[in-house]
Amino acid sequence: MNCYDCHAAEGADTPAVAVCHGCNSGLCPGHLRMTRPVLHRTNGLGVSHGSTPARQILCVTCHAARTGLPAPSAARCDPPVSPVPAVPGPGPTGARGGAECPAEA
Repeated sequence: MNCYDCHAAEGADTPAVAVCHGCNSGLCPGHLRMTRPVLHRTNGLGVSHGSTPARQILCVTCHAARTGLPAPSAARCDPPVSPVPAVPGPGPTGARGGAECPAEA
C-alpha cells in the first residue's frame, strides 16, 4: 500500500506505514498525525476511562476536520472527466469564476 497524500500531491509511490482512522487511506510518516484521545466507557452508574490515552492515526485532512483547522489542498489534481460542459452553465472555471482545482488557482 502507498501513501495516498503523496500520490495525490506529487504522483509519488511512497510506501504507507499506517492507515487513517477516519478515511482508511494509506499514510507515510510525513503525512500522518497521531492524536492521543482518552477513551471513556460506561462502568456501572458512572463513566470510567483508562489511565493511558489511546493512539489514533489520522491523515492531514481528517485531522484538520476533527480539530477545526483548514485542510491543506493537494498540489496536484486530476483533470475533470469532461473539460467542456455538455449543457450551458458554468465553464471549467466553476460557478464562482475560480479554478475547480485549488492547485490551478
